[in-house]
Amino acid sequence: MISKLPIFKFANVCATLVLSMGFALGTPAKAQSPVGVAAVVNDDPISIIDLVERIKLVAVSSNIQMTPEKSNEIAPQILQQLINETLQMQEAERRGIEVTDADIARGKSMIEQNAGLPDGKLDAFLEQRRIAPGTIENQIRPQVAWQKLLGSMRSQIEISDAEIDDNLERIISNQGKPRNRVQEIFLPVDNPQDSTRVYQTAQEILGALNQGADFSALARQFSASASAATGGDLGWLYAGELSGDLQQVVNQLEPGKVSAPVQTIRGYYIIKLLDRRVGDEGAVTDVRLDLYQLFVPLSADMPKDQIDAKLAVLRNTRETADSCQTLANVAVDLGSDLSGEMKGISPSELSGPVAQAITNLKPGQPSNIVQVDGGALLVMICNKTEESNLPDRRDIENRLMMERLDILARRKLRELRRQAFIDIRM
Repeated sequence: MISKLPIFKFANVCATLVLSMGFALGTPAKAQSPVGVAAVVNDDPISIIDLVERIKLVAVSSNIQMTPEKSNEIAPQILQQLINETLQMQEAERRGIEVTDADIARGKSMIEQNAGLPDGKLDAFLEQRRIAPGTIENQIRPQVAWQKLLGSMRSQIEISDAEIDDNLERIISNQGKPRNRVQEIFLPVDNPQDSTRVYQTAQEILGALNQGADFSALARQFSASASAATGGDLGWLYAGELSGDLQQVVNQLEPGKVSAPVQTIRGYYIIKLLDRRVGDEGAVTDVRLDLYQLFVPLSADMPKDQIDAKLAVLRNTRETADSCQTLANVAVDLGSDLSGEMKGISPSELSGPVAQAITNLKPGQPSNIVQVDGGALLVMICNKTEESNLPDRRDIENRLMMERLDILARRKLRELRRQAFIDIRM
């Protein structure tokens, strides 16, 4: 059972909350945060503060320049995410599934790697951007619990040798044909009546992407596909590995471009073509980078002479640095807490400005100065490894298993929503 008040009231309330909580990132709140309930899921409330803090987290992680108007656009979708997470957590607890501190720590570490942050610096990064303590843990906890629950469902799925053989033969037969490196954001339509609402959400996400939002971060926040855990990255795909409608869209895209929402019988997809290759060389390429970033914090209220001095340090370092150790030495002298080494990073996991800065860099060569939220940085490739190989049978089995689990997960969540009492109070 679901109760819902008109959406215009929801939008007006969100705008009021955004302004009262000093939503502009880095701006102190001007008023006491209101206390209230955005929704109740069975017996568990979702507070208005929970909703606003999650919107702020989405803005920071996705590089969205948030305004009250934009927050109104994405707030209904964020609230639905929080409702789903509450249902997932309730079901996991009912089954006795526990999320440990070590699970949370691993989740934070993965986010740090995906965001290009040094180990252990996520909390400091969020604190600087005035994200309330516990917000990121509240997102990680249901994700981990749901993955554990899905793990317990693996025994219900059987992947035959014939299926693996068919997939492997198709990959081998297509080696000489174009391959596409693809990212996806998938928004399911579980009820035909929801199609218009989901399409509007897809358009809002596309609008954010067109304004510079990070595709990987939005995929992690919004996509209902199993690929969300890797920022929507599907890896290198041969012709025929995607459904016909999606394959046709990919064929028409240029590398780096994003599609309009694509409607399928399952829901809406937003597709990004990362790269395209033709020929047998490097059939499946896995590139991993060890990077060092030298970060200096900057803020709008900092005196101009201090800003100039910090940028001068970066310029001088760029002219003289010939190794990651040199950057590390400068970081020590500066006392830069957000500087550090990041190992085993995939280029697709980097934010747009950083990814662009390291394009064509050789190991030991510093990047240009990159302006980022809260400061500026230099990046250097310490080491680069690149392997070319075909997936083995276990890789194919795992991929098929994840596809089946993805279907089971959506089916289970639909079941939980049908059985739940959901009272939306905004």
